Amino acid sequence: MPSLPVRSWPCAVALVLLAGIAGCASRSVGPATAPAADEPVPRVQIAAANPWTHLAMNNDPRHFQFAIVADRTGGHRPGVFEQAMAKLNLLQPEFVLSVGDLIEGYTEDPAVLEAQWTEVNGLLRTLQMPFFLVPGNHDLSNSAMAADWQRRWGRSYYHFVYRDVLFLCLNTEDRAPEGLGDAQLEYARAALAANADVRWTLVFMHKPLWDSSQENGWAQMEAMLAGRPHTVIAGHYHGYMKQRRHDSDYIVLATTGGVSGLRGPLFGEFDHVVWVTMTDSGPRFANLMLDGIRDADVRTAKTATLVHSVLAGLAITAEPIFVPGPSFARGTTRLHLRNGAGVPIEVAGAVAANPTLTVEPATVAVTLPPQGEEVLDVRMEARQPGISVDQLQPAELAWRARAPLGDGQPLELDGTSLLPVERHLECVPGKPKAVDGALEDWDGLLVVCTHPAEIRGARDSWQGADDLSFRFGAEYDDRFLYIAVQVVDDRLVLRPGFAPWEQDGIEVRLDARPDSIRVDNRGEGERTEYLLVAVSPGATPAQMTWFERAHLDSHQVQVVSLTTPGGHQTEIAVPLAYLESRGGGAWDGFRLSISVDDYDEEAGPLAQVWWRPRWGTSQDYPGSGSFVRR
Repeated sequence: MPSLPVRSWPCAVALVLLAGIAGCASRSVGPATAPAADEPVPRVQIAAANPWTHLAMNNDPRHFQFAIVADRTGGHRPGVFEQAMAKLNLLQPEFVLSVGDLIEGYTEDPAVLEAQWTEVNGLLRTLQMPFFLVPGNHDLSNSAMAADWQRRWGRSYYHFVYRDVLFLCLNTEDRAPEGLGDAQLEYARAALAANADVRWTLVFMHKPLWDSSQENGWAQMEAMLAGRPHTVIAGHYHGYMKQRRHDSDYIVLATTGGVSGLRGPLFGEFDHVVWVTMTDSGPRFANLMLDGIRDADVRTAKTATLVHSVLAGLAITAEPIFVPGPSFARGTTRLHLRNGAGVPIEVAGAVAANPTLTVEPATVAVTLPPQGEEVLDVRMEARQPGISVDQLQPAELAWRARAPLGDGQPLELDGTSLLPVERHLECVPGKPKAVDGALEDWDGLLVVCTHPAEIRGARDSWQGADDLSFRFGAEYDDRFLYIAVQVVDDRLVLRPGFAPWEQDGIEVRLDARPDSIRVDNRGEGERTEYLLVAVSPGATPAQMTWFERAHLDSHQVQVVSLTTPGGHQTEIAVPLAYLESRGGGAWDGFRLSISVDDYDEEAGPLAQVWWRPRWGTSQDYPGSGSFVRR
């Protein structure tokens, strides 16, 4: 195969790659025998018995090998993708394909895009074989990035044929929020029709569209693929999974440097490249990892279902100790251990040393029967009487759970559960507000953040309260819930025209579910059932993520952000009808998460200052940021 430059793919036209490689025909495995007269004869003396099984060499000229890399970004870890490039050069596949997410993206800044693609191109240039790109959501986040992709690479979906195998590469960002547009479907239809007689079809894309209940074009795509031998490969989830659909393999890859818990094969979390050998009976997959080589069954849907049943059934959570005032002395929480799986689970754990709290008992050892539950009382006391709740560090229970999987290999899970102490803040009734950002009609912003729970991004960039601090409050009238945030910042960096998170601004998350202040809402629910408002006085209008489309329209929320002599301040009004819809006609509380994005220089770095830990992270705990209605 001729050497092709990296920038040749994807290209503006479909190409047929031809390769004519001579070789001997393969034979079935059998006793050691002399080859037939018309077969190539190895340069050895054939005797009646020799130390080999047969001489049918595994070099069928129709077989070929290529490699696939998984997600590099979405919180990339430096060095992993670089290592993959070096290992691919050792393996020498004929070419390499991607399933997308090569850059971090999510920007409209041409300079940032240029820097990100320059970094990736530098890595790809180290490859000694062609590299075929497939776009992911981090590569095509917005229209500016789509235009940049077209300038750099040409089309975002394409196909090629190599040794009688059709490679169909799709763009799952073709329409919002995800899916295949009409033009792309017509392109795929024509490509499949023009190559109806290929021996196999391989479909590459970033998002596993078959895993969505939304209409996204995949049903039409599957109808086109029906009746022809095919395999579908995707990424995006950062967790490996192989399953069968319509008598075909559908595989979601793990990561090649993207963010991952790296908990191992049972969780589908590992860094790998995939080595594919194309045979007449279809592709054969080998997952090449840093710690070994695994076949395509490294994690199957059956294994995943069993592991998921344990993960979904196991819950180790503590009820928050809510205190009405700003300080804490002592209290008792209840630790709930719940097993909703169909197998027994052994749990053992110990509370880590804590500089602010003592915990009794400090160890746990229980066996939970199937569908069983146990509740333990845990007493906590402040080492320094009267310490501020904001200065407490939640007690941390480190535990290990063991559950039999039925094959003699138990599933072992390591985890942590937090035992929190939290203020029960009040949302007080107030007068109707003129949402203008001025805040003169507020009686006071009583929640002060000078001891943030978490600093994300450039942690060293936040130098304490003199660098940045903020205060906020929440009130309501008969129509709206009002939220006001006032930020004191020693240097204000604004970039008009850029996204709020690319300059100084705030992010407000509102979880209005009625049980949100009483249970742990981490995981998938955390990502889909809250309102996010990101705003900066330098960004007009505010950018909002409407995870709650079924309950709220964007035009119903009012947001104004202004600069002040010492920083900036924001006022938000959310209709009470939204809270009432989540509470079945009434509302008694909600959770708030407030973070401030702080740049001290226009080029960064960014320090993201969080009042309470970001939801869905290991630092999050049940009831964090709880407000109750007064």
